[in-house]
Amino acid sequence: METQDKERLVTVFKTGHHGTIAVVKSILDEAGLQFNVKGEGIQDLIGAGIFGVGYNPITGPVEFQVLEENAEYARELLKDVSDNPPETENDETEES
Repeated sequence: METQDKERLVTVFKTGHHGTIAVVKSILDEAGLQFNVKGEGIQDLIGAGIFGVGYNPITGPVEFQVLEENAEYARELLKDVSDNPPETENDETEES
C-alpha cells in the first residue's frame, strides 16, 4: 500500500497465535482485500516470549489492518476466527 493509504488503515483483528495469523492472512487474501500485518516480525524478537496471553506482552499482539472502507467487510469475514482451538472428542472424554 502507498504511504497515504497507511493513514487510512484500521485494525480489524488482533492475535499472537501463529496458526491464527496464517488463517487470517488466507481469509483476507482469498477475499482480495489489501491488508497490513503490524508487529508480526517482532513477536519473537524480544526475549519475553508469548506465555500466558498468547503474544509477546512487550510488543503486543499482531494487528491486521485494512483500509477503513473495507473494515466492516473484513470484520464480517473474520467473525468466526478464534485463537482457541476447537475441542476434540478426546478433550470431551477426558473431562467426563
